Amino acid sequence: MYNKNDVLLKLNSENYYIDRRTLSAFIDSWRIEAVYENEDREEFYDDYAIERIKRGINLKAQGFSDEQIIKKMRLYEDSQTQTSESENKNHDLPAEITETGEQITSPTIPALRNLTLDVTTQTLQMLAESVAKKITEDIKNSDMAEKLIEAGGYKKDNEILSKQLQELIEHNKKLSERIEQLEKRETFADKLLNLFR
Repeated sequence: MYNKNDVLLKLNSENYYIDRRTLSAFIDSWRIEAVYENEDREEFYDDYAIERIKRGINLKAQGFSDEQIIKKMRLYEDSQTQTSESENKNHDLPAEITETGEQITSPTIPALRNLTLDVTTQTLQMLAESVAKKITEDIKNSDMAEKLIEAGGYKKDNEILSKQLQELIEHNKKLSERIEQLEKRETFADKLLNLFR
């Protein structure tokens, strides 16, 4: 179980960068319920809640509204529930074969179903985390990171050159104004000399 600070650390470690206020807003608007609340009214969340938050952040990044995110989460959860129920129906009644060849079915323990679902969820989460780590390592170890750094350097160089070019343009404007002033003085001086001749 995780409190909000732990949830933030876990999300940040998985490249979901949000602050505490945003997390609280997401939890409230997406109706993510705490698993436990202690005497100090501090709420705790489980891995499933964190997965819902990550799914919500991904949908929010795609431009979905909070209402659409809630609807998509419900549809996803309903489809997961139906899938697990159909799997459970196939496994609910394990068959025992008697000596006469007849099959006798007996119901399974509900706790066993929940255990299977929890193990499946944890397995999927571990798989998602390992895929994310692998992608991150591939990006870090590839030439792409160096190319991005070089492109950033070129961009900075271009910005410096652009600034210097703007300074030169301003300087040229000042010089042209000064030349115009000098030409006006020269023509004025010529006119004065012509008057006295």
